[in-house]
Amino acid sequence: MLVYHGSDQEIILPDLNYGRSNLDFGKGFYVTTLVQQAEKWANRRAIISSKQPVVSIYEFNLDHLSILSFNGYSEDWLDFVVKNRGNEAEPHQFDAIYGNIANDDVATVVNDYMRLLKMGRITSNGKQFFLEQLQYSKPNNQYCITTINGINALLFTKSYITES
Repeated sequence: MLVYHGSDQEIILPDLNYGRSNLDFGKGFYVTTLVQQAEKWANRRAIISSKQPVVSIYEFNLDHLSILSFNGYSEDWLDFVVKNRGNEAEPHQFDAIYGNIANDDVATVVNDYMRLLKMGRITSNGKQFFLEQLQYSKPNNQYCITTINGINALLFTKSYITES
C-alpha cells in the first residue's frame, strides 16, 4: 500500500525520536493514504518553516505488524485521542495506530470536549453529542508508526515538491 508523509523536507529514513508526543495517536511517524492530505500537511509545515513543501512516498507493508485500528469517530477513538493530546497515554504496544485525524474542524470539537471534561462537566449524553458532531467532517486518515518494526515496514520510493 502507498502512504504519504507531508513535510518541509524529503524524509528517506524516518526517525521516531523526532516529533511531538501530544498528537492524536502520540509520538511517532505519521503517514496517510490520502495524497491531498499529505500535501496539506506539507504546505502547512512549509509555511511555518519558510521552506518548500515536500511529500515523501513509501510502500507500507502491513504484514507482521501489530496495528491498533479505529474505524471512524468512536468513543474509543475520542478517549484515545484525549489521552494522547493530554500526554496521559500509556506507552503504545503497537507498531502502528490507524484511524481518523482530529484535523482543524475535528480538533475544535475535541478541544471543547477536553475542556469540559477537565471541568467535570461531561455526561454520557454530552460525550455522544460531541461524537455526533464529528460525523460531519471530511474523510481523512492517518497511520502513526510507533516502533522500529513499523518504520522497517516502510520503503521510501520517491518524493516531490507540492504546488502550493
